[in-house]
Amino acid sequence: METNINTGLLKENLKILQNSRSWSDGLVDKLEEFISNSDDYDLFRVNPLRFSIENDISESDGIDLFLWASKLNLFEMNWELLCPACGDHIQSFRHLNTMQDKIFCSLCQCEQIAALDDWIQVTFTINSKIRHIRFHQPENLSINEFIFQYHFTRDAKAYEGGPEKSRLLGTVAKDTAFIARLEKKTFEFDLQDGLLIIYDFLNNRGLNLMISPEISIDGQAVDITYVKNDFEINQPQINSGRVKFTVENKSDSRLALGLFLIPSEIVANMDEDATVIMDPYLDGKKLLTSQTFRDLFRNELIQGNEGINVKDLTVLFTDLKGSTELYDRVGDLKAFNLVNQHFESLAKVIVRNRGAIVKTIGDAVMATFANPLDSVKAATEIVEDLNQFNRQHGGENIIIKIGVHKGSSIAVTLNDRLDYFGQTVNVAARVQGLADAEEIYITDSVYEIEEIQDKISDYTIIPERAKLKGIQEEMDVYKVLIGNSQSTMSI
Repeated sequence: METNINTGLLKENLKILQNSRSWSDGLVDKLEEFISNSDDYDLFRVNPLRFSIENDISESDGIDLFLWASKLNLFEMNWELLCPACGDHIQSFRHLNTMQDKIFCSLCQCEQIAALDDWIQVTFTINSKIRHIRFHQPENLSINEFIFQYHFTRDAKAYEGGPEKSRLLGTVAKDTAFIARLEKKTFEFDLQDGLLIIYDFLNNRGLNLMISPEISIDGQAVDITYVKNDFEINQPQINSGRVKFTVENKSDSRLALGLFLIPSEIVANMDEDATVIMDPYLDGKKLLTSQTFRDLFRNELIQGNEGINVKDLTVLFTDLKGSTELYDRVGDLKAFNLVNQHFESLAKVIVRNRGAIVKTIGDAVMATFANPLDSVKAATEIVEDLNQFNRQHGGENIIIKIGVHKGSSIAVTLNDRLDYFGQTVNVAARVQGLADAEEIYITDSVYEIEEIQDKISDYTIIPERAKLKGIQEEMDVYKVLIGNSQSTMSI
């Protein structure tokens, strides 16, 4: 395979990558092989979760690998806004602070607001200075590459276990072509009753024509003009049979035209609310709950004051109890060192369980997790590690209080930092306030998950009804006693 690789720069950056942190054996070598031997399409909009599966590495290692590779200019990171109905890349943004969350797909007439964990995909494309691929210059792609590979995500399937949505679209394509400005092009083919979609993938404009089951024996001639950013047609009623389309481009831009015939039996069963099935992919929420992302890309912030919705986020709060008394009892210097060591240990546990620290407020820590099970694993490990820490330091007890809650939130920029706002954050903070030594409080939204009940089954669990400050109604909460491993629920 002939490739356009800057071997010297690749080797230099891979060496820096290898030394940037501790990687599992052979991981950087796998990345080098991927860059050197993959075809152009595989290096375009790389899904790190797919890379992780194919290379038998953990998901977190795969994400970290591509984040570091982007930081070192081996790859470029992009935020992609996807169409839920067809998987088209509606828009691509180089940075989070330029991203919009409003989805409108002219092809599907789909319109909605994206969330960080819903239709926002983060991908990685090889840096052109490392290796040039043809997708760096989409204007030079063939028409089919531009439509079926450049436009659509390969992670979208029409149904579970089915083919890529773009491949399925290819099976109903009657023809595709670029049409230069002021050029006229003819298409001729047989039609049956159904829906004919004529769509320009460069200017995102389309024309939907219902094809009548009545057959025209003599054939039909249809003239279509693209002018003033829209299509004009001389014959809106088209019958089945042979049809000759003449498309004239009277605009100042090139057209990337696709003509697709959806058979009537499929049209009759089309669900307006149908969405594509996505293979696992790196979404915005999962990226923002990566500590590596927060450490390496501190300048990636959300624009404006409105923020971006997160449909389901798990928030963990910790706080130290009696830290003032600790400082008074052992002295400022010793207490300061003990507390700092505690924070270092806590941070390691959170990162190990695929979470990220959002901020510290005095002795309190706020962390977020994409998966609620990871948050509960982190919470139990934090308490167990702290018990061991206290025993190793002569019984100078540091007492930690932990609360966990999950729900929707708004990702925002506050004080030049990615943060979260909303009732989920408020409840998590209030629930943490209920805890005492060796206790974790979780809300019903967390406890109802079966995997979490299995995880904490060895601890004493006490259900309670709690009135939280600022929350109108009482909430069901569960006190998990880490110091009591009795496999019981006390009532």
